Amino acid sequence: MARFEAGMESMVDVYIFETTSLLEQLDEILMRAENNSSMEKEDINEIFRIMHTIKGSSAMMGLENMSVLAHRIEDLFFIFRENNDIQYDMRSLFDIVFRVSDSLKSEIELVQGDTEPTDFSPLISDIKDYIEILKNGGKAPEKAAPNAEK
Repeated sequence: MARFEAGMESMVDVYIFETTSLLEQLDEILMRAENNSSMEKEDINEIFRIMHTIKGSSAMMGLENMSVLAHRIEDLFFIFRENNDIQYDMRSLFDIVFRVSDSLKSEIELVQGDTEPTDFSPLISDIKDYIEILKNGGKAPEKAAPNAEK
């Protein structure tokens, strides 16, 4: 229980239980949507809510890496909530969100241990790249050539 102050055991147990339950719920939504080959508005709203809750409870517990990762997925699903006709690659979306779910589950297993928090920077970078693709109408944004004249 090295990451937490003495006496927080019951709070940590509640956090682990609730976050694990939310991630199971997330996986159920993703599997159903993947089987249907579509992401319904209710699914988008529920995933947004799940990530919002995980973000807040992780921040409250001082688990900044988990909070930031959940926040990035919350940002991603905010875009879907605001843009009903957005073009996106469903396979890439499912890949990213399943990777986030798996990463958060793995980190939860380490929460009570004496390990350093996992660096989710590569995954967060992938989410940011995907958000840029969404903002660019479903296409990868063109990168400026290095040392290009302006």
